[in-house]
Amino acid sequence: MRRFCAILILLLGFRLFAEEVIPPPPAAYFNDYAHVVSAGTAAQLNSTLENFERQSSDQILIAIFPKMQSDSSVEDYTVRVARSWQVGQKAKNNGAVLFVFVQDHKLFLQVGYGLEAVLPDALCKRIIDEQITPRFKAGDFDGGLTAGVTAILAATKGEYQGTGLTVADQQQVMNHQSIVDPLVLIFFLVIAAAIFLPVILFRNRAGGIHYRGSGWSGGRSSSSWSSSSGGFSDSSDSFSSSDFSGGGGSFGGGGAGGSW
Repeated sequence: MRRFCAILILLLGFRLFAEEVIPPPPAAYFNDYAHVVSAGTAAQLNSTLENFERQSSDQILIAIFPKMQSDSSVEDYTVRVARSWQVGQKAKNNGAVLFVFVQDHKLFLQVGYGLEAVLPDALCKRIIDEQITPRFKAGDFDGGLTAGVTAILAATKGEYQGTGLTVADQQQVMNHQSIVDPLVLIFFLVIAAAIFLPVILFRNRAGGIHYRGSGWSGGRSSSSWSSSSGGFSDSSDSFSSSDFSGGGGSFGGGGAGGSW
């Protein structure tokens, strides 16, 4: 009997695990998979969240799904998704994700370890109850999410200082440098060869190099060389992409949820 119960529990566990779907990491900061937000509002909020990462280094994401793909609670399910996406930087754990499930009329704001001080559970609950769900009840998803994003950013401002780059930007810089650095080295080697090779050949033809007592000199007269160097820039160093890339952040279940 005990063996039968153990097998039954195991099978139920496998069933629950099989039914749960962890969506892949999103490609943007504002993700409306349920298509309830206007294109203009979605683009504006996406740009706002991307710029906020550049300024503060905090990664704030919005993910709107038609429904939950799990039999688990919204809190447990969303923390597993947030961990899978690795929102926030690894050393700071400064990420937060607002999950919305339209058909279930549920939402949850998951907060990474590094932002729990500025986004405590009580404040997350206030943002949801006062800013988001009243507008959702009226069918105003644009207004609810705009108000929610505004409140979340206002709470997190100043916690960390940004570098002007998102995680995706930093990855692009590293990829760019790995390609450009050898090309820059070859460029300068070619320039150096073009400058010094004629000088060496000229000195050899003028009688070689000999010692004058005061030091080494070459040919009939010493020569001097001067050049002005220009700066090197590449247009790919400026970024306008709105791609999101997780930085390795972790979540412990902080935040709050609600319904409408």
